[in-house]
Amino acid sequence: MKVVLKLLRSFALCACLLFLANVRCYSQSFRTDTIGFSVFFKQGRSEIDMNYRGNGSNLLSFADTITALDEDPLANVKYVYVEGAASPEGASDYNQALSERRTESIREWLLKHTTLDIGQIRTASIGVDWDGLAAILGETDWEYSDTIVNIIRDTPLWITRGGKVVDGRKKRLMDLEGGKPWRWMLDSIYPELRQGGADVKCYVVRIPDPQVLRDTVTVTVNTKDTVYLGEPAGPIEVLEPIFAVRTNLILPLMNIGVEVPIGNRWSVGADWYYTWAWRKWFKDLNMTNCLQMLGGGLDVRYWFGKRHTPERVNRQNRLWGHSMGAYVYGGYYDFEYDYKGYQGEFSNIGLDYMYSARLGKRHGLRMELSLGVGYIHSKAREYNVFTAGGNAFRTGVVKNVNWIGPTKATISLVVPINRRVTYDHDEVR
Repeated sequence: MKVVLKLLRSFALCACLLFLANVRCYSQSFRTDTIGFSVFFKQGRSEIDMNYRGNGSNLLSFADTITALDEDPLANVKYVYVEGAASPEGASDYNQALSERRTESIREWLLKHTTLDIGQIRTASIGVDWDGLAAILGETDWEYSDTIVNIIRDTPLWITRGGKVVDGRKKRLMDLEGGKPWRWMLDSIYPELRQGGADVKCYVVRIPDPQVLRDTVTVTVNTKDTVYLGEPAGPIEVLEPIFAVRTNLILPLMNIGVEVPIGNRWSVGADWYYTWAWRKWFKDLNMTNCLQMLGGGLDVRYWFGKRHTPERVNRQNRLWGHSMGAYVYGGYYDFEYDYKGYQGEFSNIGLDYMYSARLGKRHGLRMELSLGVGYIHSKAREYNVFTAGGNAFRTGVVKNVNWIGPTKATISLVVPINRRVTYDHDEVR
């Protein structure tokens, strides 16, 4: 059930991001601006000190900005996001509670000194500011910087075995090189994180300036028997796809692709997959399973139907309808289940059928469905893992994999990137 909920959340986020990207392609689209600043706190404190590190000027300037936005008829404050954090040392429960108190202090100040209402302020307390620590280390030439950043990135907050915590991110940092790097960070880096407290970001939706309406042309039509006489109709404006961006919803947010038309009948595409699923996301698997794949591919396809004939007016129908394609893919994989797995490279070649359908608006989002049959070759190297999340030890067994059959399936959400063109009325059928 957890897996289904995560996939549904990823699908919704992917659809929202792609839809916003498409909306921005139009001249009358809305624009979202972000205004941000930080609020600093003294060590262990959650009260806002207006005289500390520029807090007063930042907060008062932000309040004036909110007032100006309220008076601007073309701006709408969508919401303000406040995220609180603390430094890594100290108990986890204390750090979480401290970040929550800091976030609440900023929320109360905003409600008291600005016109924001409670529904416009969203808050989050992340506890330890691991991202802030990694960012500071990334700007230094310290010999342990890369090692510590890798631990922050790759090690879960807690590692459990049999329901008990046996390891974790903070423990590995404290144990590194006998604790020498941890003691240096206590003196040199953590003071900066202790004084940090929360980031405030305001998201403003700006409405485009109203455009002057075109002059109205009155056309007089004279009738005689069944013959209609009138002035010729004016030019017609349509949208032509330049290219399209897509993502396969079977693996949401772990891939991206692009398709570029070549004339009306042909197109070429490329896709990139970064499926790094179980080790990173599924904490309940205790790092004993792995589903990882890194790869990409190219395709060339032919589009069927009268709507793709060479006439200029059919350019608006590019990348839409039925098509057949040839594809080639390649990459690397790592599949592990219950301490045993296989690693290797693969190559894939085949043919596919694809149908692209428009969703709702005539030139808006599209859905692509495809199924491909082809040949996959790989040499799978067997390995064993003896501890959860530990190193892989190869057994020496190598399996030759040769597969002929279904090798490709996609259910993709597609955003066409268009340009506006004008046709004479008699060009449009």
